[in-house]
Amino acid sequence: MRRPLFSLSALAASSLLFLSPSREAVAQYDGAMSVPETLAPGFESISKEQSEAWLSILAGPVFEGRGTGQVGYVRAAHWVAGKTAEFGLAPMGDGGTYFQMLPMSRQVIEESQSKVTGPSDLSIPFAKNLALDRFASQPEIAGKVAFVKLVGDKPQIEENSLRDKIVIYVTDAKNESRAAQIIGTQRAAVRLRVVTTTPTANNQLQRSRRAPSSTSGSISLSAATLIANATGGSSDWLSIAEGGKTEVHTSDTELKLQYRIREEPLAVPNVLAWQQGSDPALRDEYIVLGAHLDHLGLQGGEMFPGADDNGSGSTALLNIAKAISANPVKPKRSVLFMWFAAEEIGLVGSAHYVDNPILPLDKMICMLNIDMVGRNEEKGNETAAENETSLHLIGSKKGDVSLHDIILDANKYVNLSFEYDEEGVFGRSDQFNFFKKGTSVAFLFGGFHPDYHRPTDGPTKINYKKIASAARLFYLTTHFAAEHGHFKVPTPEAKPTEAKPTEAKPAEAKPVEAKPADAKPAEVKAEVKPIP
Repeated sequence: MRRPLFSLSALAASSLLFLSPSREAVAQYDGAMSVPETLAPGFESISKEQSEAWLSILAGPVFEGRGTGQVGYVRAAHWVAGKTAEFGLAPMGDGGTYFQMLPMSRQVIEESQSKVTGPSDLSIPFAKNLALDRFASQPEIAGKVAFVKLVGDKPQIEENSLRDKIVIYVTDAKNESRAAQIIGTQRAAVRLRVVTTTPTANNQLQRSRRAPSSTSGSISLSAATLIANATGGSSDWLSIAEGGKTEVHTSDTELKLQYRIREEPLAVPNVLAWQQGSDPALRDEYIVLGAHLDHLGLQGGEMFPGADDNGSGSTALLNIAKAISANPVKPKRSVLFMWFAAEEIGLVGSAHYVDNPILPLDKMICMLNIDMVGRNEEKGNETAAENETSLHLIGSKKGDVSLHDIILDANKYVNLSFEYDEEGVFGRSDQFNFFKKGTSVAFLFGGFHPDYHRPTDGPTKINYKKIASAARLFYLTTHFAAEHGHFKVPTPEAKPTEAKPTEAKPAEAKPVEAKPADAKPAEVKAEVKPIP
């Protein structure tokens, strides 16, 4: 027999939680009901002003975009842990800390022992001349050199003309975000982008024994010029004149990249904090509230602040944590707050937790996830103004439908407009890993916008009232769910087939190549010119 749907009226009949007087909702959308008096102190502690103050820090310059494996993420994790300690929440990580460390390391190029060699006694040290972001495990790569200019709306390169070559390339503004992909499809052994500043590298994360099959990075203009001259080329191949065209210059001259790799452990923590439930008979059961803390960090010397993705969700979660800890009436069941690491590289932090849980998974009654709730969706014919009060409610019907009903009940006090047309992204945020373990989940998502995964996703474009509203919604949902108790386990048939857990976000956007290519003008063919 199907389990009866939970209703707020039924709960009200059995709990004193909703029998006390109500007060007027603060700064909520038109039509919102007054929040129950017993939950009002926490509810009213959540504000758009507080959200703006916190997000300005999370997406600010000190945390440098919170990239996995980068110092900015470590700073952000410590800051969040400090806020939870300030709220009085208990640490639930390793060794009595707020951190659950992921088993990750990074590979670092030893610049002093690495160089590029070539004809005529050419020898260029890596230091200040060349930096690698991605590299194969072998200590030496040899290949014939090619110089490429990528110009125009849709540059084309002759198939296999760059295969197994060491490619040094320049690009116009139109091709900056897609140049690496264009050259990568030609199976180049090495891709080196010419830069006019000192090349900088992001140390390579190591999560498995599988090393990349290709190598890429940047090279200074002066070093690229030395290589061009030594191989019989021209410095003109390294500049783009107005009205220029795509060019490929190949050579039979061979270069060698010789480098030494050092591997070192990496600090990549999930942040875990705990609010104990008020009922001694029920407090061993718990609700998980989660949001990923990481973003893209520093890429090619540029910061991706990730204000919406997912500074907004992390800020909403801080709001809820403060509200629950400050409210005199606590949820009957306990609450585990989790800020996940490494979501952008494949939901790694949440996967690590569910495979190495601090608490028994069978005591978890549900999981609520918040990802990108700070912007008004802009796509197709939908403008941002049309989505001022809307959020996507995703996955709430895939498990126990009573969780969905509880969220709808909680929304009576907030009055967000829910949309249900983004179920295709269900497998691309952290709730998916909990769902696979048999937990009913719900995922709040604001939708996509032109600044998604770009350096322009900054704090000045955020709808702070929406962040506060999302936090208030899940604050109430947490209290209501704590009254409900266990939600039934999702059936295998309910699990989505379209989900791609190794991808952090939908396929239409790539984290490093931040500017999508929308235009489809006439193709421009490049002529391959052998070096004399």
